[in-house]
Amino acid sequence: MERKCPNRCFLARSAVSKRVSSLAENPSRNTRRCEAAPAKLNLFLHVGGRLENGNHLLESLVVFADFGDKLRLTPSGTFALKHTGPFAKSLPRAAVNDLTACAVSGLSNIFSREPAFTLVLEKNIPVAAGLGGGSADAAAAIRLVCREWGVPHTGLDVRVLAERLGADVPMCLYGVPAWVAGVGERLTPLPQMPALDVLLVNPLQRLRTADVFAEFTATDCLDGGIENLPSFVASAAALSFLQGRQNHLTDVAGKLCPAIKKILDTLEQQNGCCLARMTGSGPTCFAIFEDEGACTRAARAIAAQYAGWWVQRTKTNQSTEWDPN
Repeated sequence: MERKCPNRCFLARSAVSKRVSSLAENPSRNTRRCEAAPAKLNLFLHVGGRLENGNHLLESLVVFADFGDKLRLTPSGTFALKHTGPFAKSLPRAAVNDLTACAVSGLSNIFSREPAFTLVLEKNIPVAAGLGGGSADAAAAIRLVCREWGVPHTGLDVRVLAERLGADVPMCLYGVPAWVAGVGERLTPLPQMPALDVLLVNPLQRLRTADVFAEFTATDCLDGGIENLPSFVASAAALSFLQGRQNHLTDVAGKLCPAIKKILDTLEQQNGCCLARMTGSGPTCFAIFEDEGACTRAARAIAAQYAGWWVQRTKTNQSTEWDPN
């Protein structure tokens, strides 16, 4: 399906850039015109008080999977956004409601350039799933378009754009394991975070973040910093740290989507499961397994028992360089 971005989505357009030439493309150029949008996982999520603007303070340890959406850019006369993939039909029909289109719109305003290209988004991440899919897509679009235009994606204007698009977009923009604080804009990279074998399970029921927060009442205090954060060189250290933390939104999300408790119980019963938890505002839950074999066996068992659930085996990684300056 194709989304033509309406004029209202492009605020105060300035000078029109020169159109991309029609030179024959080479393989390296094709590679540069593709970008991964990895799924985001909150290994824990503590939510604090609500600010006057409606946002909540939070603390989280965020990692990214080697599974996610994909973006491909092709030069064209005007901007268009096309959706493919298993969850394409769940995306917004209006470009003004699509974070990817609005990310391109914002970049167009910042750099005074016309987006003369088509973006094809392969949507593999379930929508409204707690995996940061929309934010990951917007962040990938920022990286991809900035690379196409030969401009940095780490400038102040771009970072402000990312924050304006959503609390998860800044962390997705850099795509590395990080301690997250504030309302999502304060990021401290954790380059020694080990790779983890993870199983994702979603009941294929959408759960809006706004609905979860509308029912949530903050009662727990935040840790307040990362000064005493241990080294995560070994996965055992990471697991030990996570055992003392939780996702504050789990109970509220579970009331809105009872399948969450069933998924968590099912994950915890699998051999080799070290920790099971909900990510983000749900309903996707994940389990960390002791090794890839145990994770694979659990994925097969759960998929066979619950045909209506979405089950995805993955591994966390550090997919994008950290360069906030």
